[in-house]
Amino acid sequence: MSKTVLDNLTGMYFTLDAPDGSYGTGQVIRLAAEGVYFVRFDGNEVTLPLELVTVGEMLETTEEEYKLWRFFDTIEERDKWIEWLDAPSKPRVISLVKPTTP
Repeated sequence: MSKTVLDNLTGMYFTLDAPDGSYGTGQVIRLAAEGVYFVRFDGNEVTLPLELVTVGEMLETTEEEYKLWRFFDTIEERDKWIEWLDAPSKPRVISLVKPTTP
């Protein structure tokens, strides 16, 4: 009897947060072995070679429990996330003084 390996990540696009606040992007290329994937990080001009990443590494979080890896079905979804992430925050002015009634 053969054992079926579940593969839900092949083809997914991702962002990977770095400790310095920057992030990398790429795509999960294919399953290498159970719980291990070939991923390709996006490069500037040259397609970088594939790297092996375990599911355990993909599930790691920061000390504050923030996910380091985020997965997206399409590159458009990932780009929309990056656009939101990179957008400057808009400051709001909140009045702390109760208005007086005339």
